[in-house]
Amino acid sequence: MIKNNKALKDLLSQLQLLDSESVFFYNQKNDAFLKHISKETFKKLDIIQPDAFYVFNDQPYILFFDFCDNYSLEREKEIHRQVWSFDQAPLIFIIKHGDIGIYNAFSYNKQLESLQRIDISEEIRNEQFSFWNLQSGSAWKWLQENYYKTKRLKDGIQNKRVNQKLFENIKLVREELANEDGLTEDDANILILRLIFIRYLIDRNVKLNEDYIPEDEILEKRKTFSQLIENPVRLNSFFLLLNNKFNGVLFKNTDIILSEKQSKALGHIFRGEKPEEGSLFYAVEFYFEVFDFSIIPVEVISGIYESLIDPETRKLHSAVYTPSFLVEYILSNSVDVFLSSERDGKVSECKIFDPSVGSGIFLVQSFRRIVDKEIAEKGKVTKERLKEIAENNLFGIDINPQALKVTSFSIYIAILDYLEPKSITSDDFQDLLPKLLDRNLFEANFFDTSNSFNDIILKAKPDFILGNPPWKSEKEETHLKWLKDNNKVIGRFEIAQSFLLRSKDFMSENTVSALIVTSTIFYNISKTTKKFKTDFLTQFCVECFFDLSPVRRLIFEEKDSPCCIVYYKLSDGESHKKNLVRHLSVKSNIFLKYYKTLVIEKFDQKSILQKHFIENDWMFKVALFGSTLDFLLFKKLLKTGKQLESIIDNKTILLKGSGIKENPKVGEFPFLIGKKCLENKEVSQYFTPRSSGKELTADDVHLQSGRREILFLGDQILLKAQAEGESDIVASYTQTPFVFKHDVFGIATQKDPDTLLFIYTLLISKLQTYYQYLTNCSWGIATRPAIRLEEYLSFPYEVPDYHQKAVLLELADRFLKPYRTHYEQFNIGSPVRDEAVFSEINSAVNQLYNITGSDIDLIDYVLDVSRYQFQESKQNKFIRKINNDKHHLSQYAKIFLMEFQKIYNDDFLQIQIFSLNHFVAMHFIFLDHLPQEQICFIEDSDDSQESQVFRRISQSISISQVAKDLYIQKDIKGFEENSFYIIKPNEFKCWHRAMAWYDVAEFKEAIQSAELDRLNEL
Repeated sequence: MIKNNKALKDLLSQLQLLDSESVFFYNQKNDAFLKHISKETFKKLDIIQPDAFYVFNDQPYILFFDFCDNYSLEREKEIHRQVWSFDQAPLIFIIKHGDIGIYNAFSYNKQLESLQRIDISEEIRNEQFSFWNLQSGSAWKWLQENYYKTKRLKDGIQNKRVNQKLFENIKLVREELANEDGLTEDDANILILRLIFIRYLIDRNVKLNEDYIPEDEILEKRKTFSQLIENPVRLNSFFLLLNNKFNGVLFKNTDIILSEKQSKALGHIFRGEKPEEGSLFYAVEFYFEVFDFSIIPVEVISGIYESLIDPETRKLHSAVYTPSFLVEYILSNSVDVFLSSERDGKVSECKIFDPSVGSGIFLVQSFRRIVDKEIAEKGKVTKERLKEIAENNLFGIDINPQALKVTSFSIYIAILDYLEPKSITSDDFQDLLPKLLDRNLFEANFFDTSNSFNDIILKAKPDFILGNPPWKSEKEETHLKWLKDNNKVIGRFEIAQSFLLRSKDFMSENTVSALIVTSTIFYNISKTTKKFKTDFLTQFCVECFFDLSPVRRLIFEEKDSPCCIVYYKLSDGESHKKNLVRHLSVKSNIFLKYYKTLVIEKFDQKSILQKHFIENDWMFKVALFGSTLDFLLFKKLLKTGKQLESIIDNKTILLKGSGIKENPKVGEFPFLIGKKCLENKEVSQYFTPRSSGKELTADDVHLQSGRREILFLGDQILLKAQAEGESDIVASYTQTPFVFKHDVFGIATQKDPDTLLFIYTLLISKLQTYYQYLTNCSWGIATRPAIRLEEYLSFPYEVPDYHQKAVLLELADRFLKPYRTHYEQFNIGSPVRDEAVFSEINSAVNQLYNITGSDIDLIDYVLDVSRYQFQESKQNKFIRKINNDKHHLSQYAKIFLMEFQKIYNDDFLQIQIFSLNHFVAMHFIFLDHLPQEQICFIEDSDDSQESQVFRRISQSISISQVAKDLYIQKDIKGFEENSFYIIKPNEFKCWHRAMAWYDVAEFKEAIQSAELDRLNEL
């Protein structure tokens, strides 16, 4: 039946979405669908069948269902279950006569058989979910603040989502079955996995043996299956049958015998019945009857299982496996590109090798892409060809045999998805399945060079090596032998480093590797890590370095470890020297946190010569949080050729060192008795008063290391390893000699207090914070970021003349005076920094280092924006709205006036600023006379609407174009006959003065290029 969807169109019109290019009607599906969503997502939508859906950044965010023509309560309940299992679209709208329901699609209430309803007025609905609120992200922030957070849990919504519930349910069943006199952990693991996979086959409507599952309807099949679970003998007979059908994978061991209590309890929870008091699973809410495995990907189940069989992850509170959105990104930029390229006679062949199979997600998803390509090219795929594709193209190894079995079974299920009819009952079914174990999938250690897999993989000549190797230090014997045999020097035995280097053995000229590895191996500045980086960057050409370090808490939440994706090919010995690395990064945002969408902004996309990463230890950090202009500023700073450390003799005049270390206690340090010792928290920002600390006694000086007595005498600068609130360097001056503890560093003197005070002004300066943030190997990167003493003292040292030093000493004295006075007078609270004097110190330091113009703005950008970008709680510092901040916008505009005045003597520039709620537009008009106002804010009512602003500044720009690009790319630029314009989101960081320098450079380059083209045409 064809719906007229009048009510749906009325709603879309009220939300200003009816004519949007971001909205698609399901009954009008065409090739445009697949340009905006992946094939896998499309297949799921084909099951759910919304009447329309709204897409943002190539992901469906809202599904619309129109029941006005034909309402069914059962169908509505089914939609709620399916959408929850979908776990991609955060919102659904259900339209019925007299009611439009809005639902939070991440939260399902089992008792109500419904998603969480969002009860708001029509007025609020039309405002919150309007076109611009959706495009700008305001709607999603509102949803986050009102429905995702709870008083009890900061991220309460994550505990309600389908994948987490599935993990919890599987884990609880496994634990209860293995309790006391129950099954072994291994048997419990394999049993629950078998049951889940059978349910998966049922939900996918695969025809099973009628002696066990006779029904045709899915719900009836589920019911029969739950009854079968309650009969352990028949269940084992079914396992035996499945074992024969699936080539001995997963169902081989059939002597797992459930007790009557266990089988009855399992049957009840799979049927959806509440466990009775005294039964095995009492007081736990299970969702097995709600989960829809026709929508939940098989890789999720495999990933959850991988987490449960791994001793390191099985006790965590959520599953740890490679997220599907990361796999999607990697495959889209590797396998998809390869399959779409012109190749002689091999349009649907692509050999994949995963050196750490795990859940098998890379192999399963690659298989689907290859098969989809075959169907697109030939219109169909035969049963024999499905088997052939798997055998010819999928290879992997893992040290865990269970992981390989799960991967093999997942590939079988993927094959079943393409069979019509979907049935395992035919006599030849097992012959249609590839025998992958020990032929394609090997139980082995990647570093075992004698294993048979080496020759097989080499002979296969992989097109891609893809995977997510372990993130840990590994002193296992085979790994150590490989390191020794190959003369590899690896810092802390990081296995990720070894995986990257070992992959070379399986690469040919055209092989591309893309591995997810811990990013700290590229930031650490130890000698062994530097050696690894040199080896890696001279043996390979890095095609792309996708840094996910700033969002470490959002990618692998339980691991909280920084990671990156490295795409690389072999270097011919010279090609790496001229190779251009595409550097990408993602900063913290709600789209990644809640919707698992990778939003890569324009400023986070860079192209950098690989030689810069070889020559500069700090290049990876500058590439992540800085830019080309920062690179040039660093080069200027480093021209001094000296470091701050060079003026510290560390003998008699200026001393440096770490604080005392308490454990393990190995000796006595009596020279510390009677001295005052600070706890780390007592080291205050800028100044530490005499009243702090506690006098050490003989009982306190039995330590691992008491350092040197001279370090605890005279005036001191105390430096904390940990940045305060992950944002601020703590440098504290004191004239009371203190003993300090580990994780605090000191610079002390009894002979040269002037030089110490001069060093202090450098350490508290904005320039020092800027330098540390863009060079430190862990700040903004690691789980426990720390600044080491050698990093503090690596700061470039510019020798001051007498006057420059005198000015800074006088300023330091003025700066410290309020702190001394505050503590001498025993005032309550903390002293307040004198901003005027602090500004003077920064100006004097900038003058010393010749920091001018754009340099100052770059430093401010790092301090105002970059150092907060990895901290979810501080996002508002740089994305706050500035449409009413005329000073901030004027400061940006003044850069254009200043720079264009230098190159256009006869022309004048007027800048019209349109400040709207969702975006700000600046229109730059060339005039032949100096206008009364060069910067004017257009505030008349006629220009208050988006469409009117667009008409005023350009004849070619449209709302759909702006909406499509603005909130991802972060700017839209264009030219008219006598003007140019720029449109950006209404966010502080987008209109920072530092951004103006980049924008000016872009416009200058475009204008000069156009003028050259015009001259060439004359």
